[in-house]
Amino acid sequence: MIAFLRSAALALILLAPMAAHAQTSFDDKAKAEIERIVHDYLVENPEVLVKAFEELERRQDEAKLAQTRAALAEHAKSLYSDPGDYVAGNPEGDVTIVEFFDYRCGYCKRSFAPLMDFVKKDGNIRLVLKEFPILGPSSLEASKAAMAAKKQGRYMEMHAGLYAHKGDLDAEAIDAIAKKAGVDVARMRKDMEDPAFADQVSRTYRLAEALGIDGTPAFVAGGTLYPGMADADRLAQMAANARSE
Repeated sequence: MIAFLRSAALALILLAPMAAHAQTSFDDKAKAEIERIVHDYLVENPEVLVKAFEELERRQDEAKLAQTRAALAEHAKSLYSDPGDYVAGNPEGDVTIVEFFDYRCGYCKRSFAPLMDFVKKDGNIRLVLKEFPILGPSSLEASKAAMAAKKQGRYMEMHAGLYAHKGDLDAEAIDAIAKKAGVDVARMRKDMEDPAFADQVSRTYRLAEALGIDGTPAFVAGGTLYPGMADADRLAQMAANARSE
């Protein structure tokens, strides 16, 4: 009887997801004995519980990865082909990297130079830049200024200038950055009122929510989401993974 109960206890540990749905015929005495055996076994063999949690985490990670890949595929058009986004690098590149960013994000600033260097060095990267201003009104104003600069053919100059700026991105600072980038400031300010820019940001917010993106920077390459800062090594791995898919 004890051997049988021990087997049943181990089965409950190792097959927990199934046990939740199983119908048992144990009486109260047998159930109490199983609970005691499980308790004693885990106390004497805590590594079993550690392994169980590791396996649970692995399965959860796999499920989350599958869910993210499905979302990326479902929203591919919005992700890769939104006409409002600026495309840098090689428009015909064999790998597309999408970046969700905020000009006031310190990690985005630190990723900027490695990203630009990598895109230039590789020569075959299509880089889609998604304005994702989530750090307050100043971030939104900076994004609108960059989108307005795009209408003047000065997006990358404005993009780089906003990242290079140290300090608050208030209206005065944005105007000074725009002037240095060769942007007609008066025209930029007028264009910033275009509702299309607010609509574009709203589309990006909705896309980020659908993909589970809640911070910046976040990168997408191939069928994989890469949250967080990127250096040269991580970017190279993104491209290599995408090319191997």
